[in-house]
Amino acid sequence: MAKHDIVYLVGHSCRQETHLENIIPLVDVQHEAGKDVGIVLMQDGVIGTSKLGTVPETLMYFINMEIPVHVLAPDLIARGLTPDTVIDGADVIDYSGLVDILVESNKIVSIL
Repeated sequence: MAKHDIVYLVGHSCRQETHLENIIPLVDVQHEAGKDVGIVLMQDGVIGTSKLGTVPETLMYFINMEIPVHVLAPDLIARGLTPDTVIDGADVIDYSGLVDILVESNKIVSIL
């Protein structure tokens, strides 16, 4: 797993709430300052990551900026989604991968 200077944990669906959209200005500033920023989508945050449906523009914004987006597989499965349908550019992780990201990151911002 890659070490991040800052990792955001997002547990809200970007289809129904604006939590992911609200961090765009923060991530933009941090990214422009050379910080390695990552996003972990967990809980309902995984909703909208399937390429079988319409992917929310907010999520694509981060993918297109090449901000690492990690999607928690157990939360996908719990919501009837499968890891093999996650959009290109997002990284599917398990709990062990989540722990690695959290341990190796300098700052963790929880938006659960």
